[in-house]
Amino acid sequence: MHRDYQMWHDREHLLRLDNPDREQIMPKPPVLEAVNATLGMRVADIGAGLGYFALPLAVAVGRAGVVLAVDPSPAAREELTHRAQNAGLSQVEVISGSAEETGLDSNSVDRALWHTMYHEVQHRPKAINEMLRILREGGRWVVVDWKKELTDFGPPAEHRFTADEVVDEVRPYGFREVQRFAPGPVTWGLVFEKP
Repeated sequence: MHRDYQMWHDREHLLRLDNPDREQIMPKPPVLEAVNATLGMRVADIGAGLGYFALPLAVAVGRAGVVLAVDPSPAAREELTHRAQNAGLSQVEVISGSAEETGLDSNSVDRALWHTMYHEVQHRPKAINEMLRILREGGRWVVVDWKKELTDFGPPAEHRFTADEVVDEVRPYGFREVQRFAPGPVTWGLVFEKP
């Protein structure tokens, strides 16, 4: 796991995720389009943080749907709960969990999102199996992470993966790659489908 991850458990550091430059570096529209959440869907945002994607996804699924915002950080969960309530988004359920142990029911979600966290996951085989378990048949898992290159921000280049490396790691579990996309200037995106 990237050594700086633990700092996101501290509320003061967590709020740095609200940097106004984030939308330039990590624009929401390409990711939301790839997730393709529609009314009534159940969407899991794994590593939801402050709700950068969970909140707009909640608007997309509407009151008939639900966004399961999973995060291991108590500070992140508290802040996200507050933000969802202030936005009137009762369809956001904030859950204590991780990529390896989401706490979600089997075959219970239509879409899952991992945004800039693949490199953070300590036990990827367990986490990939967890995505296979929670997604419904035909469900889609969107993975976005940092390009494997040196930048002035983000994790060190040696902690990053290429999209091809991720496909090679995920494919043996039965997931089918259905899309590659460019979510932003410093990230790559993949969409996998559960058979």
